[in-house]
Amino acid sequence: MGEKGKYCYDYWRPAVTADNVVFCFDGNHLNVLLIKRGREPYKDCWAFPGGFLEENETLEEAARRELKEETGLEPLYMEEIGAFSGVDRDPRGRVISGGFYSVVSPADKERAIAGDDAAQACWFPVNELPALAFDHAEVFRKALIHLRIGFHLIPVAFLLLGDIFTIPDIQRLYTDVFNRTFDRRNFQKRFLKLGLVDPVEEPERSKRLPKRYRFNEEAYYQLRKKVMKF
Repeated sequence: MGEKGKYCYDYWRPAVTADNVVFCFDGNHLNVLLIKRGREPYKDCWAFPGGFLEENETLEEAARRELKEETGLEPLYMEEIGAFSGVDRDPRGRVISGGFYSVVSPADKERAIAGDDAAQACWFPVNELPALAFDHAEVFRKALIHLRIGFHLIPVAFLLLGDIFTIPDIQRLYTDVFNRTFDRRNFQKRFLKLGLVDPVEEPERSKRLPKRYRFNEEAYYQLRKKVMKF
């Protein structure tokens, strides 16, 4: 084992941050969590939760810590989406960021509270985002691509939907994620044919209201195994 500092070279070192695009579905729209910056640069501008990497943590640990400190939330799922290294992306100097996207439960929409150096925490519909600080518009575009891929590979849609949901809920979620409209009857028919959800027995529920469902995790992984052939 080498001595401490033995392999340190006289190279310039950039600062490193972690930024986190947090998605939440409220039954009507897919939403993204933004914080209003309480400090310069970009004071009073909207940005994603994030901050500088501390000495003894990974990028994912930094992303989780900053999300907790700035909004009070903890993700159900988190995925790295890549590095952002534009030379002029941060007016404070050369800063490279590790980007992530996260998913929180529908109940978390009302639990987000601004903390640390965030002046405000607010949810915005995914198709109505304000102007963003730094290069966060690029970070968002990449996060949305990864979320769309996740809909095909992992059960991230059901994390967003929560424990109980309706087929119209699912259709609204897919509409926002993929930015396209779906025929109501065809969507319901094709989705139920997959066998990924089980109806919730509710004898007292009005027949005028949409039937409610739960995610069948076992059926999901059986279908995934069949489709991907492993």
